[in-house]
Order: sequence, then structure tokens, then C-alpha cells
Amino acid sequence: MSGYAAAASLAMAAVGTAMSAAGQSQKAAADAGQANYLSQVARNNQIVAQRNATLARQQGEADAQKQQLKTASLEGAQRAALASQGGDVDSGSPLDIVGDTARAGYTDAATIRNNAANKAYNYEIQANDAAGAANDAAFQGANTMASLPYGMGSSLLGGASSIVGSSNWAKAGEMFK
Repeated sequence: MSGYAAAASLAMAAVGTAMSAAGQSQKAAADAGQANYLSQVARNNQIVAQRNATLARQQGEADAQKQQLKTASLEGAQRAALASQGGDVDSGSPLDIVGDTARAGYTDAATIRNNAANKAYNYEIQANDAAGAANDAAFQGANTMASLPYGMGSSLLGGASSIVGSSNWAKAGEMFK
């Protein structure tokens, strides 16, 4: 191999090493970009889940109040019907009937609130899961970029080592004689 060929071989090895390092840089930037994107998607999911939890609580309270109004209306209708029969609605069986209606209505409203609270709790769990996924993705992106200098340095040192260890150095030096 002539000195020129050896020098060309060394130059190509150096260019290859540089290209490898540049490729690592581009891959790390792409990986970090993807991780940041996933982090933002997870943050958006967290926001949606938190809003859903709030809406579930609000809907539950509205439904419970609606149930309470239905119960109050039913109690009034029962009292009116019982009073129209000429009985005392504040004692005995008529009072028991109205009392049973009130208890059933209270239980229904409490069940509605409890179901809404459970639904909201499930949304809060989703929000916490999304927050964890967002933090993990953000960490992965930051870690990718933080480790980039070490990967590039390793590529450059490995390439330099193979170039220096090459027998082409002596042959390339021949062209300067």
C-alpha cells in the first residue's frame, strides 16, 4: 500500500469516527425529543384526569341534590295524601311512612355522592399514573442528553485508538520522505 493510500485510509477512518459521533448526537437528540413529547402527552393526560375527577364530584353533588329534591317532593305528596284521608301525618303509621321515604331518599343521595367520590378517586389514580409517566419520560430525556458526551467521547477515543494503532501510520509517513 502506498503512502497516499495509507493516508487516505487514515483520513477515512477519522471521518468515519467523526460521523459515528455525529450520528450518536443526532440519535440522542431524537430520543430526548421523543421522551419530552411522551412526557408532555402524559402531563396532558394528567390534566384531563384531574378535570374528570372534579367533574365527577360536581356531577355527583348535582345528582345528589336532585335526588334530595325528588325525595322532598315525594314526602310532600305523601303528607298531602295522608292528610286528605283525615289522619294525623305527624304520628303513627303516617309518620312512619314519611320517615321511611326520608331515610330512603337520604340513602339514595348518599349512594350517589359515594359513587361520584369513587369515580373521582379512579380519575385521581389515572392522574397520578400519568404524572409518574411524565416524570419518567422527562427523566429518560434528560438522562439521554446527559450521557451523550460520554457516548461521543467513547466513540471518538475508540476511533482514535484504532487509527493510532493502525499500521498505516508508518506507510502514510512514507509519502513525506
